[in-house]
Amino acid sequence: MDKWSAQVWVKWNNDAPWSDWSWLKEWNEVKWAGSTMGDWDMTLWVNVSTPEELEQFVHGKLRAKGWVADTKSTWTKEVWAA
Repeated sequence: MDKWSAQVWVKWNNDAPWSDWSWLKEWNEVKWAGSTMGDWDMTLWVNVSTPEELEQFVHGKLRAKGWVADTKSTWTKEVWAA
Protein backbone atom coordinates (compact mmCIF):
# COMPACT_ATOMS: atom_id res chain seq x y z
CA MET A 1 0.00 0.00 0.00
CA ASP A 2 2.74 2.47 -0.83
CA LYS A 3 1.21 3.71 -4.08
CA TRP A 4 0.02 7.30 -4.32
CA SER A 5 -2.86 8.53 -6.48
CA ALA A 6 -3.56 12.06 -7.67
CA GLN A 7 -6.98 13.66 -7.60
CA VAL A 8 -8.02 16.74 -9.53
CA TRP A 9 -11.15 18.70 -8.72
CA VAL A 10 -12.57 20.73 -11.56
CA LYS A 11 -14.87 23.76 -11.60
CA TRP A 12 -16.34 24.41 -15.03
CA ASN A 13 -18.20 27.17 -16.81
CA ASN A 14 -21.42 26.98 -18.86
CA ASP A 15 -19.63 25.50 -21.90
CA ALA A 16 -18.71 22.25 -20.12
CA PRO A 17 -19.64 18.94 -21.78
CA TRP A 18 -21.36 17.73 -18.61
CA SER A 19 -24.01 15.64 -20.38
CA ASP A 20 -21.54 13.50 -22.36
CA TRP A 21 -18.50 12.15 -20.54
CA SER A 22 -17.14 10.11 -23.47
CA TRP A 23 -14.35 12.67 -24.06
CA LEU A 24 -12.61 11.22 -20.99
CA LYS A 25 -11.68 8.16 -23.05
CA GLU A 26 -9.14 10.36 -24.87
CA TRP A 27 -7.12 10.82 -21.67
CA ASN A 28 -5.41 7.59 -20.64
CA GLU A 29 -4.22 9.22 -17.39
CA VAL A 30 -7.79 9.31 -16.03
CA LYS A 31 -8.64 6.11 -14.18
CA TRP A 32 -11.88 7.34 -12.59
CA ALA A 33 -14.17 10.36 -12.92
CA GLY A 34 -17.13 11.52 -10.92
CA SER A 35 -19.64 14.32 -10.94
CA THR A 36 -19.65 16.21 -7.66
CA MET A 37 -21.87 18.71 -5.89
CA GLY A 38 -20.78 21.72 -3.92
CA ASP A 39 -17.69 23.81 -4.65
CA TRP A 40 -16.46 21.53 -7.47
CA ASP A 41 -18.26 20.04 -10.47
CA MET A 42 -16.08 17.02 -11.21
CA THR A 43 -13.29 15.00 -9.66
CA LEU A 44 -10.74 12.97 -11.59
CA TRP A 45 -8.41 10.26 -10.27
CA VAL A 46 -5.38 10.23 -12.51
CA ASN A 47 -2.48 7.83 -13.03
CA VAL A 48 0.65 9.90 -12.70
CA SER A 49 3.77 9.16 -10.70
CA THR A 50 5.36 12.55 -10.10
CA PRO A 51 4.20 16.07 -9.33
CA GLU A 52 5.66 17.10 -12.69
CA GLU A 53 3.43 14.60 -14.54
CA LEU A 54 0.41 15.89 -12.62
CA GLU A 55 1.23 19.50 -13.52
CA GLN A 56 1.67 18.50 -17.16
CA PHE A 57 -1.76 16.82 -17.16
CA VAL A 58 -3.53 19.66 -15.34
CA HIS A 59 -1.98 22.54 -17.28
CA GLY A 60 -1.22 20.83 -20.59
CA LYS A 61 -4.50 18.98 -21.09
CA LEU A 62 -7.19 19.86 -18.59
CA ARG A 63 -6.77 23.63 -18.28
CA ALA A 64 -6.33 23.84 -22.07
CA LYS A 65 -10.09 23.16 -22.30
CA GLY A 66 -12.00 26.43 -22.54
CA TRP A 67 -14.72 25.21 -20.20
CA VAL A 68 -12.38 24.68 -17.22
CA ALA A 69 -12.76 27.57 -14.79
CA ASP A 70 -10.56 26.28 -11.94
CA THR A 71 -8.76 23.19 -10.64
CA LYS A 72 -7.42 21.88 -7.36
CA SER A 73 -5.05 18.92 -7.10
CA THR A 74 -4.08 16.66 -4.21
CA TRP A 75 -2.24 13.39 -3.65
CA THR A 76 -3.66 10.47 -1.67
CA LYS A 77 -1.91 7.41 -0.30
CA GLU A 78 -4.10 4.45 0.58
CA VAL A 79 -3.47 3.31 4.13
CA TRP A 80 -6.35 0.90 4.68
CA ALA A 81 -9.05 -0.84 2.64
CA ALA A 82 -11.74 -3.28 3.67
